[in-house]
Amino acid sequence: MVNSIGIQNQIAKSNYNSVSFGNNNKKTEEIESEHDKNNKILYTEKKKHPVALGLKIQTDKLKNAFTTYPKKGFEGSKNANFYEFLTMGTVPYLMGSATLIGVFNLASKFFDTPAAVSASKVGKKMGIGVLFYGLFKTFSKKLVETPVNLKYGIDNTPYVKTVNELPEERNKDNLVAKEYHKIFESVDFPRWDLINDSKDISPEQKEYFKNNKAEVKEKLIKTKLFSTVASYLWAATGVGIAMQKPWENLELNPAKRVRNFMNHRQIASAAKEQGQKIKGYNWFAKDFGKKFIDSTKEFVNNGSKPAKYAGRALLAAAVGVTLLGNFSTLFDFNKYKGSKVNGASSLIDETKEKVIC
Repeated sequence: MVNSIGIQNQIAKSNYNSVSFGNNNKKTEEIESEHDKNNKILYTEKKKHPVALGLKIQTDKLKNAFTTYPKKGFEGSKNANFYEFLTMGTVPYLMGSATLIGVFNLASKFFDTPAAVSASKVGKKMGIGVLFYGLFKTFSKKLVETPVNLKYGIDNTPYVKTVNELPEERNKDNLVAKEYHKIFESVDFPRWDLINDSKDISPEQKEYFKNNKAEVKEKLIKTKLFSTVASYLWAATGVGIAMQKPWENLELNPAKRVRNFMNHRQIASAAKEQGQKIKGYNWFAKDFGKKFIDSTKEFVNNGSKPAKYAGRALLAAAVGVTLLGNFSTLFDFNKYKGSKVNGASSLIDETKEKVIC
């Protein structure tokens, strides 16, 4: 009976592998081979040009989030997927931020003079708050992720996935789409295959991943946990700093800023040609930088006691969670080595008959 079932399974497997799909009559192995080729890890690109690659990916995703993906959704495209849904999550964030800034800045010309002045002060704080929220949240994650990458090589490298879409009216001339993912995007199912197939990742690093998968997953979980919590604490701190009085007098004149910057470059260039040292007036440090320092001091020192202590507590929490994340992820405190495996195996009595379902 068992042999009969085994033979039937082998026949079924053989028949499955010989099944053809589409007009190309491709076997399953060929399709899987093409699938592997359609996933390109961007390890070298990130190592050489991390900022440029990040901007390229975000620009491409943002463009699709505003144009391609909503169009596919409204048309009821059969190729619309969850990746596109998640990518479109940036749209309400950006639109909401723009609306928040515009209500106080763009609409101030319709107010009377006192109201326009008050709106301008609030509008500047709102603009700086949105800026600081994004910057603090983005860079604070790096404070937890970077040390783990430097010590263990656990870098959430992106990869580009080519998706062969189903034919439909909207894409009859273009059946290929691209998605950007990361090799450790899923803690439970990291893309070990892309790591092993990459010629850019060193054999030593591959060996580490191969022999320490449980440890890598544990560090991924801790890194994501602490970087996420820290990012929101730092983002809230950034918004708090932006709400202080020094920003009310910030001069928001992009054209003038560009002229001042270009003039400063010309002065510095002329002095360099003559071999002179200048103490150059840096408008950014003089204005923006000074206001940032003054606002930070005001955030933790000035105001009523509740506000002052709240600012200190928020800043301390952001710093504390970041340091705790570094300490927890950089040092190996896991207890799983040997314990879980041995504990599980000890529950199995090798002397008794076993049934595999």
